[in-house]
Amino acid sequence: MIKDREWQSRIDAFIKEENKKSGKVLPVYRIYCQDDNNRLGGGLYNETITIDTIGRFARALGDSNPLYSDPNYAKKTRWRGIVAPPLIESCVVSTFVKGKYPSVPGIKVFDAGTRWERFVPMFPNDTFRAENKYLGIKELSKNKNESRILLRQHEVTLTNNRNERAAALTVRTIMKCPSLNVLERFRNQGTQNTPAKRPHYSKEMLEKLYFNLDGQFDGRFRRGGVPRYWEDVEVGQSLPEEWVGPYDEADGRSLMAAIGVSNAFATKWGSLRKWRAHGIIDPETGAYRDPIDRHASDVIAQNQGSKRAIAYGVHNQALIAKTVSDWMGDDGALKVLDCQCRKILYYGDLSIQSGVVTKKYKEGKEYLVKIKMQAARQDGEVHTQADAIVSLPSRNAK
Repeated sequence: MIKDREWQSRIDAFIKEENKKSGKVLPVYRIYCQDDNNRLGGGLYNETITIDTIGRFARALGDSNPLYSDPNYAKKTRWRGIVAPPLIESCVVSTFVKGKYPSVPGIKVFDAGTRWERFVPMFPNDTFRAENKYLGIKELSKNKNESRILLRQHEVTLTNNRNERAAALTVRTIMKCPSLNVLERFRNQGTQNTPAKRPHYSKEMLEKLYFNLDGQFDGRFRRGGVPRYWEDVEVGQSLPEEWVGPYDEADGRSLMAAIGVSNAFATKWGSLRKWRAHGIIDPETGAYRDPIDRHASDVIAQNQGSKRAIAYGVHNQALIAKTVSDWMGDDGALKVLDCQCRKILYYGDLSIQSGVVTKKYKEGKEYLVKIKMQAARQDGEVHTQADAIVSLPSRNAK
């Protein structure tokens, strides 16, 4: 067991060495290449988005907007055809970028949330190339007797086949380094989270949920083809709440099918064998399981110290984007969504998306509003929050 001084020294040295690389452009690879090249720049899931990619992603959010699926409807909008919804970028490029970690025990790694900025609309058959610039490590908290929390950031830029800068993503990863005292307490007390069954909801709560889901599917919360003019928006105006859940296996599979994240058998093993030291042993079969299965199985998640399987962080962010999109209407554009993943949404939880307009202003020829968004569990605990910037049509626009 290392001593506290060495523990501190290793983390300090890691931060120093990583920040020497700040500004370096890392290779972004096709995620299914089966070679041994450097993989620290992240990966491309789909270099081309198709009408089917768009449709699958919309369905993974429970989004029934015909703008993303009906060519006859879409051609009557300002876009003159089907357009990709916000955060389709998550189907193009990975927002969880691997990297090196401090050489200390007990590190936990989390998706901290991404800042998504869209510069131009994305259409079916757009093709993208990606560049990943490493932004280095920041320390968020430091306490000699407690955990040290580090933030790793990358800037991923997508350029389309028209040579337009299409999007910029600031990708963030949290590394939580428990102190030696904390690790000792965990060893004495057991895992940090006690395994727990999924919540059972009252009839009244489920009726409220189903009524809200009916409203989403039927378009009652969706502005659609009726423009939401900038002049009609007031600071303090609330967005309609949108409820989803209880989050389950079908929801997680739907997102993974939309993104196309999949490996099986030999290609799964080709990835897993490199990480066996961090791998999970299935308690039933005794075989290795991919750590990503914490997003699909309560048993595997509990094996990693979680109380239940964990919803995908990018799913939580995209559900916030959907709520904004429904409110702004087909003529609006979500320019920026800056997300922070604050808590875990577990399988079995509800997620309630809400927001309030905090500012309206003009910038150049654009009429913009800022919105403070959040997504909360059924117990009121906010698991994801975001700041959105939306461009709206104006009656005064020339």
